[in-house]
Amino acid sequence: MTLKKMMTYFSIFPLIFLFSLTLSCQEQESKVDVEADVAAINELVDNYTANINSGDLEQWLSLWTEDGVEMPPNTPAVVGKENIRARMQPIFDQFKWEMTNNVEEVRVDGDLAFARGNYAERLTPKEEGEIIESNGKWLSILVRQDDGSWKFARDIYNDNAPQPPGDE
Repeated sequence: MTLKKMMTYFSIFPLIFLFSLTLSCQEQESKVDVEADVAAINELVDNYTANINSGDLEQWLSLWTEDGVEMPPNTPAVVGKENIRARMQPIFDQFKWEMTNNVEEVRVDGDLAFARGNYAERLTPKEEGEIIESNGKWLSILVRQDDGSWKFARDIYNDNAPQPPGDE
């Protein structure tokens, strides 16, 4: 092998090494970002729960995109933050909420993510009436905002209670 060819090979090796190192760092950064996103989404679910439990409808709504869609059980989908407010205002006005949420899974893919979990809730009337207790499961689609934060874009949930006979 000539000296010129050897010099060419030796000059390529550092470039290959740097390229490999760059790819490795990008993979590590990507993994770290996903972990940070999962942590942020878990915190978002915690805030969702805390705002419901404190009775703060406006703070709860701030966690939603403007075009958010809530899909409660046994009723049509509620489209848009203002319609979600109109649906939820009477519930916040009439009940003191005690809710727990357990996140079972979070998957992030770029600027979209989904989270899945289960909940238990107890709604105590502020005036007279019976306490309502339920538990169920939920699935939410989240969208990354321009500032890097996450918001709820779609939310569906339903009760674990068996259906009454004849409703199957």
